[in-house]
Amino acid sequence: MTFGDILRIVLAFILPPAAVATQVGFTGPFWLNLVIWLFTFGALGLPLLAIAWPICVVHAIWIIVTRK
Repeated sequence: MTFGDILRIVLAFILPPAAVATQVGFTGPFWLNLVIWLFTFGALGLPLLAIAWPICVVHAIWIIVTRK
């Protein structure tokens, strides 16, 4: 694990889609994380903050740790 990965993990707690984008670019995992993240704010009409935020962060950390 590099220093950049640690910074991405910290960023994953603040802005998960940005952390995923820095790791894999604007590919499928980024769009999936963005949709999950939008659920946390009710932007898609379903305010699921308590459920979607941890899922979004865990997904971002998973992408950061497994994709090299």
